[in-house]
Amino acid sequence: TTYHTGLLGEHQIGPLVAVVAIARELGLSDEQIKRGIAKTMPYEHRMQPKPLHGAWIIDDAYNGNIEGMRAGLDLLIKLPAKRRIYVTPGLVDQGVENERVHTELGGLIAKADPDRVVLMENTNTQYIIRGLDTGGYKGDISIESDPLGYYLGLEHQVAAGDVVMLQNDLPDSYK
Repeated sequence: TTYHTGLLGEHQIGPLVAVVAIARELGLSDEQIKRGIAKTMPYEHRMQPKPLHGAWIIDDAYNGNIEGMRAGLDLLIKLPAKRRIYVTPGLVDQGVENERVHTELGGLIAKADPDRVVLMENTNTQYIIRGLDTGGYKGDISIESDPLGYYLGLEHQVAAGDVVMLQNDLPDSYK
């Protein structure tokens, strides 16, 4: 049996398999299960696909941990695209692990090898760049000091066939 869902990412498969098993145990037919899973959509800002002028924006702005960042980058690698753009400020509240986590994130981004990386400038930027360098990233890197301006102008920076992954959004008070 094949199921179709509005959820993105391989990390969704396990929970959906559990849903199918529970639904079958409760006596639902395959057709009922298919209809239910087909209605499943992501919560706002959680791997939410949005079309923009023939491009796709994957809004994962609510994300707040390295595992979620990894899942988003894994998805970005697999999506067919003319150009892949990865946008992030990094993560907040990493405490004593901040440098390590952001250097690791830079390495994960390098491994995913998007065509362009856009970093929202803050205290995490230097560590992400270190990870990008260590990971051998050779693509385009830009650092934005005005996140709101960048997001508002996004429609002028994408073209048909692009995929843009937006991961995490820092609170205004975090610099």
